[in-house]
Parts: sequence; structure tokens; C-alpha cells
Amino acid sequence: MKPVQWVKIVLCLILAALNVFLFVVSCGVDYRILVAREHIRFRQEMPTMDSWINSPFGKLKSYVFNVTNAEEFRSGRDNKLKVEEIGPIVYKIVGFNDILERNETNVKYRKHRYRVVEFLPEDSVAPDVLNWTITSTNNVILGAATKIKHTAPLAALGFDAALMMEDIFVTDSVYYFLWEFTRPLLQTLSRISNIRSNVAVLYNALKEKEEVYTVNIGPKRGIENFFRIETLNDEVIIREQLPHTRRYNSNSCPFNVTGALDNSLFPPFVQPDTPLDIVAIESCRVLPLTYQRQQRYNGLDTFRYTLLKPYQKPPGCLDRSYGIKLPDGMFDVSQCVINDAPSAFSMPHFYGSSYNWSQHYEGYTPNAEDHEPYILLEPVTGIPVTEKYRFQSNIPIPDLSSFSLRLKRFSNMMIPSFWYEFEMGELPGFVTALMWINVNIVPHMQPYCMALFLVLALWSVLKAIRVACGDLSYAGLFRKLCGDMGAVTALETKFQATNDSPDVAVK
Repeated sequence: MKPVQWVKIVLCLILAALNVFLFVVSCGVDYRILVAREHIRFRQEMPTMDSWINSPFGKLKSYVFNVTNAEEFRSGRDNKLKVEEIGPIVYKIVGFNDILERNETNVKYRKHRYRVVEFLPEDSVAPDVLNWTITSTNNVILGAATKIKHTAPLAALGFDAALMMEDIFVTDSVYYFLWEFTRPLLQTLSRISNIRSNVAVLYNALKEKEEVYTVNIGPKRGIENFFRIETLNDEVIIREQLPHTRRYNSNSCPFNVTGALDNSLFPPFVQPDTPLDIVAIESCRVLPLTYQRQQRYNGLDTFRYTLLKPYQKPPGCLDRSYGIKLPDGMFDVSQCVINDAPSAFSMPHFYGSSYNWSQHYEGYTPNAEDHEPYILLEPVTGIPVTEKYRFQSNIPIPDLSSFSLRLKRFSNMMIPSFWYEFEMGELPGFVTALMWINVNIVPHMQPYCMALFLVLALWSVLKAIRVACGDLSYAGLFRKLCGDMGAVTALETKFQATNDSPDVAVK
């Protein structure tokens, strides 16, 4: 044979051996696991890496409350505050994850949540909403009164005298309350202490926080542990809660980040009973996700999780704010807000809270569709496809009967500062397409691939035989094989001749 023929034969036999090898390997593995193991290696070349690096991304929708009967409430003609919701006031948010270190089992990165903050006038309730004038409670006075009642109750009379010139209601622009809210008292105190003078809600909520995560990656850590946190800022306890951990049982308080997630990626193959917790950095705690149901979204079957269940009892270490017992459906965040102000988070409009808001307010419309926070997670890949992260910040007010009449009227109320919704942006089309393939194609392609390997192996062997026989066609190869077989297997049969005829041998 010519050298070219030998080359063809060798190549065909190599191809046959390769396909036999792939078939044998396929008999012992699950293609879904193979794809998942590659995903959790978290390589720089991953097609989803760019989407993760530039996350979180989406829209931040803020809502404030305008008090429409401030004068009537102040004078005592009305016993309830009448509020009107103003919003949404929408901002585009784009974050950034900066990888600091990486090895086969861990990645360490710094999260910048608010690299881009851009007002979106056309998506807001009105393009000029920031210039609208609203009236709000003076939360500086109310928060200060709450702290005084808890720390120095005998100073109540002096407190009233010192703040006689401060009105209990403040009228100004929406922009002022979101970005520039300050009062003379705060400006004075900021000169002699570390108290910050600007207490505007978005100004402080969108400030950069130190977030350096070390998380698990790679098959050695196990698929079920992918992207689970080892440390946050090189600690296992959330930094703001470290001074308070001695007072509480660390196992019952949601301050330990070990095994939690940062809400950007989750382990593959999540089941409804898989324990999932996320670090809620804005409230300095770990939030457990509660599975609700399956939900179809953009052609994918997802799991819906809520971040806070209706009437959920807060952990014992978060059920009080400056001595005030919080209703179910709320938890303390005073260690995590500016100036350590009395503060508690709830779902918007007090949805799912045992607080009887109708005793003090008119105008709230709590409902699950508009106010329940949730995440939709594609369970096979562990990638969130959308989320609506909703919380309301409130100032809990104690019994202020020892204060002046204007403050006494606010006794035992919950005063909302604002509420917000972070709506995750749509995933890039190619990411959604890869997820769809992973979910709908990969689980069913294994038997077809195995059949293809067998067909290719058989074709390669036949091709090698044809080349060895002088580039025979398939028909010629068939005739040659059948002809040889006939010659080998032919039988000789002899018949006994009669007297009238000679011997005859038939083959």
C-alpha cells in the first residue's frame, strides 16, 4: 500500500478509538454534571463572566410619603396622619466585581454595588419629580427623641426646650429628602462629634461600603458549595455586628456569613429544600430565602423565593430597637444606619407586619404583588433571572408621654422614611440562551451523542477496511465480504448414483 493509504488507515483507526472511548466514558457520567463542573470552575473565559463582573445591574425605585394633613394633625383636629405615596423615583444602577485573588478552590473579590447611579426621568413617576414639594415628619427630631428616651429619659424636658424652634414637620423638595436632608441641630452636632449632618436616605443608602468576599469555587469544594461565602472583609461575622456579638448567641443571630451567598450566583441543581441564605449588606444581617413555588419566566421554569415571610418573627437579637419591641414582620437595623439612628426594616406599606398601621395612618395599601420581596432563581444553573428586592425603612417611636404634646402625639408609631425596590435588569440574550440549552438540551442529548459515537466508530472501522482493500466502495466491500464468506461456508453434497447412471457429484 501507498504511504497515503497507511495515513488514512491510521487516522480512521484513531477516530474509531476516540469515539469508542467517548462512548465508554459517556456510559459512566452525566452530561449535566460535566457542564456544572465546568461552570463552577469560574474561569475568566466563561461566557457569563462579563455579566457577573458588571453586577448588580438594574433599576432602583424609591418611594417617599407626602403628609397631606400636617396642620390638622399638629393641631389635634386629626388623630391619624394621611399619607400619599410619591414614586417611583427611578435610578439606573450598575455595579462592579473586582477580582483580587483566584485559585482552584476560592476567589476573592471586592464588590462595588453603585459604580453607576443615574437618574432616569422618563421611567420615574414624572420627569420633574425631584422638584416636587412634599411634607414629611421631621425624622431627625423623632429619632433623637427615641434615643433620648432610651438612654437619658430624664432629659426629655431639656430636649423639648433645645428644639423648640424645630418644626415637627418639614416641607421641601423630593430631592432634598433623598439627597440633602439636614437640620440645624445636626449641623451643630457634626462640628463637635462624629455625627453626620446629611441624613438624606439615598445619599447614605448608596454610599460605598467595604465588601470583600472570599467564596468557594471549583469541583474540590463540591457543586453544592459553589459561591458560598467563607469570609466577608476577612471576618466570618458582619463587621458592624462584631461589637454586639457578645450579648447574643452567635448561632441564633443572623450575623455569621459562612455558607451564605452574595445574591449574584447560587449553586447548581438547587432543590426546594436546599438551604439558601444571602448577605443583606444594607441591613447588616444574613437573610434566609424561603421557597414559595415554581414560576415560569422568559421560557424558563424558576423557583420563587421570598426574602421575608409575612408576620415572620425577628431573631431575638433583632427584635428590639432602642428598647422598643418590634412587631412581627420587622427587624432592627439601627446598627447599620447613619448615626446609629433607631431604625427597623419591614416590607413596604407594612405588608406582612403585625403593626396596626391603620390606628395611626390613612393611605397605605399593603399587598403581596407590589410589596413582597422575591427572587426568581433558575435551579439547574443557579443563576438568578430576576429579583425585586423591596424593603421599607421605619423609625420606631416609644411612648413619648414625658415629652411635649407635639411629640407625644407620635407615641408608639412607626414612622416610614421611604421604601425602595431594586429590580434586577434583564440578563443578556446569550446568557439566557445558554441557560435554556443547559436546562432543555443537555439533559436529553446524552443518548443521541452516545449513538453518534457508535456510528462514527463503525464508519471509521469500515473506512479503514475499504482503504486497506484499495478504496473499495461500500457495495464492493459488501460483495467481497459476502463472496469470501460464501466460499468458506459452501457445502459439498454427494448423491448415490443408480445403476443406470454414472456417479454425480454436486457442489
